[in-house]
Amino acid sequence: MLIYCFDEATKKFAYTDVIDDSAQVPENATTVAPVNADGTGMYAPTWNGTNWVPMSQEDYQENHEQQQKPNDVPTITESQKQEAQYMLELTKMKVNIAANTKTIAALTKQLTQTALKDKGVQ
Repeated sequence: MLIYCFDEATKKFAYTDVIDDSAQVPENATTVAPVNADGTGMYAPTWNGTNWVPMSQEDYQENHEQQQKPNDVPTITESQKQEAQYMLELTKMKVNIAANTKTIAALTKQLTQTALKDKGVQ
């Protein structure tokens, strides 16, 4: 059977578990699902001994939502975004130049060896 476990001290929902149908439900658990009457989930439900009591959406947001951006992070300007994009493009070009330099060196070596071979120089 499916049981819904809660913290013994705070009575807040903790996790679900499955136990044998013949097993006794632990003291910190219930078979009552933590859902609203319409079947929707609850915000941070707490067990009151008889049923689950949801936290209001406003309280939940106040207590659990994380700030999207810390206060001390400065806003990035369009010119800074553009500069970062230019730096990225420059880095890509440098990588391509390095790869092309290696290719040119290898082809030059091959060409030199072929030319020397054609002249009969070993």
